[in-house]
Amino acid sequence: MWGIKHKFSKTVKIFDTTLRDGEQMPGVVFRPEEKVELAVKSSEFGCHFINLMPSISDSEATLTKQLAGMGLDSEITADCMLKKEHIEKALECGVQRIMLFTSISDLHLERKLKITREENLSRSLEMIDFTREHGVKLDFGVEDATRADINYLIDFINKLHVEYFLPADTLGCMTPFQTYDFFKRLKKECKCKLCVHGHNDFGMATANVLAALSAGVDGFSGTFNGIGERAGNAPIEEVCVALKYLYGLDLKVNYKSIKEMCGLVEKYSGVRLQKHKPITGENAFTHESGIHVNGMLKDTRTYENFNPEIVGRKRKFLFGKHTGGSGLRYVLNDYKPSNEEVRDLLKKVKTFSESNKKSLSESDVWDLFKTNFRGDFFEN
Repeated sequence: MWGIKHKFSKTVKIFDTTLRDGEQMPGVVFRPEEKVELAVKSSEFGCHFINLMPSISDSEATLTKQLAGMGLDSEITADCMLKKEHIEKALECGVQRIMLFTSISDLHLERKLKITREENLSRSLEMIDFTREHGVKLDFGVEDATRADINYLIDFINKLHVEYFLPADTLGCMTPFQTYDFFKRLKKECKCKLCVHGHNDFGMATANVLAALSAGVDGFSGTFNGIGERAGNAPIEEVCVALKYLYGLDLKVNYKSIKEMCGLVEKYSGVRLQKHKPITGENAFTHESGIHVNGMLKDTRTYENFNPEIVGRKRKFLFGKHTGGSGLRYVLNDYKPSNEEVRDLLKKVKTFSESNKKSLSESDVWDLFKTNFRGDFFEN
């Protein structure tokens, strides 16, 4: 489609950074016991790696050590800047995998780190050697990769010799077509496995991650609910479900646990989901329009890509300004209402919806009908 030849990896890995990058969202602080629960649920969902940063505080180091000793199916990965003391703290936590990271664009090197390209590579190699001496698995990530000189980036990658290299679209400034071309070239010219980390500044994080994966990238990094810095990260649940239903790529994760997992992240982060958020938003499987409800009653495939129960959700019908008679007949099916009763009820439902700027649930419709359209129902 669209001239793109999809070439998915046979073993796409999921790096869950909800507890690290997700918690960097302003105002979000998970309690240690909440992080433990979220890590357990993430592992049960099927994420391969769970990222933490033990260097940010003593409590985070204690938590990292606790999770590393729990024997989860997911590997606990410690993200570390290029500092020996950060690496040593991660090693003290007993993690078996470390992801070092630095910046890679000239803008970041010159303005933020104030070092040259050569110094950046030298520091990276030095810390890689130091980390590798301790026998842990080693990955590497770079900030602002999509605004870097790609030739420098490729040369940098090929000199590191790590398991996974994670180029980040830190500002979420790539389009899906640019992302595909970018990672297709990296896959062709780089020796290690690649993982995409996308931000959502222009609302394209999910699409960009899918584009990178279709170019053959070996894994992706994201957060549940897409929480994270500024506009957030690629939502893990959206990427997994899109891969399954748009590309036929089943990652063998526990799709049914998505509702629970995302509900816990919403609860513990305090960041409310948008009602219209894909997959997990309140309205994602809710239907009100008469045209849509009529189609759904005949065949749910008319307005749903898949059965919501697959992701732990339930379908819901609401009734309001745009409702049609078929929806009311569905709710009142046991009573077999007459055409006149349906018309009268429909008028009152629409009047209520327009006057109160809200919709009625199925039970509300039943109550209205059973009380013979009692006026005080609309006044509450």
